[in-house]
Amino acid sequence: MTNMHANSLTRDRQRGVTLVELMISLLLGLLLTAGIIQVFAGNRVTYAFNEGLSRIQENARFSLDHIAYNARMAGYSGCLSDVVIHNNLDGAPNDFRDDIENGIQGHNADSTGSGQTFVVGTTAAAWNPVLPPELTNLVVPGSDVLVVRGVGGAGNALVSPFTNAAQLFVAEPHDFMQGEILVVTDCQKASIFQVTEVTGTGFGVNLVHSNSGTFVPGNSGPNWGPEQDYGLGAEIARLQTHAFYIGIGANNRPALFQLRLQRQTGTLSGFLPEELVSGIDTMQLRYGRDMDNNDAIDNWATADEVADWTRVVSVEVTLLARSVDEYGTETDAAVYGLGGGTQFNPVDDRRLRQVFSTTIGVRNSLP
Repeated sequence: MTNMHANSLTRDRQRGVTLVELMISLLLGLLLTAGIIQVFAGNRVTYAFNEGLSRIQENARFSLDHIAYNARMAGYSGCLSDVVIHNNLDGAPNDFRDDIENGIQGHNADSTGSGQTFVVGTTAAAWNPVLPPELTNLVVPGSDVLVVRGVGGAGNALVSPFTNAAQLFVAEPHDFMQGEILVVTDCQKASIFQVTEVTGTGFGVNLVHSNSGTFVPGNSGPNWGPEQDYGLGAEIARLQTHAFYIGIGANNRPALFQLRLQRQTGTLSGFLPEELVSGIDTMQLRYGRDMDNNDAIDNWATADEVADWTRVVSVEVTLLARSVDEYGTETDAAVYGLGGGTQFNPVDDRRLRQVFSTTIGVRNSLP
């Protein structure tokens, strides 16, 4: 009996755990869970940092490559950089749209000169030279604007009888449309006009340039004089005008935009803004000038210091890119040094930022 009672007591004492053992188990579980949470949170911050850095580099690389591609071709008008330009578009010349003799121009944002500090949200929007009407209310304060003009890449050859007073004849295949603004060139002269009709003929495709009042901007007259006759070797291509600037994107944050000349309807040709890359705080520009025609850069200037744009042979583009999303807990209160000694103080938030810069040679201004 005594042994049976003792065994019963032993079994009773072995059931479950004591309160102390339970508390120790809970404590160890909590410590283990806290460690796992800390590792997860650390990995999440690291992942966000790396993803933000990768996105910044990708956005900046695309932005600089796209701007550089267009800036290199600034002023291209066929094959020579000093051809005679005949502008047949209606009304007074629109320098912003069709001044391909000045293939590259810029607008410098106020308070972004050498030794100046621009603080976001504290300076009024103003540029020197003043922005053209096409860019009104599109550009964020503190960001420069780059305008690039020229004839688009590969052209289509004219075919016999090439041209007469009212039309040109272009080879197939082509993708020119009614309402587009085109340039025809033969390396000695170039003519700017708007296509008012595209028709097939026995000679190929007929591009008419009448002065129909239904087209915008339209042409100043239906017929060209003999000074605009074109023959064998002449080519035709689109007039290309781009303005690169920083505006407010679809997510209500700064982004790189381009304002591009394009056909909007069958009779209207004008400018439409296009968002290219999100997460660009500002763009700063400097221009390398050849002042003595020795084919070398003599000095660097901001747009407000350039009096003769034909002297510009190079452009320095500097971007301040930021991550699209915020991460971590640390606020970015840094002031960033940009090209030419400009200091830029962005919004204090938890985004990663990095400065990128490139220098672009303007091929049609170089020897």
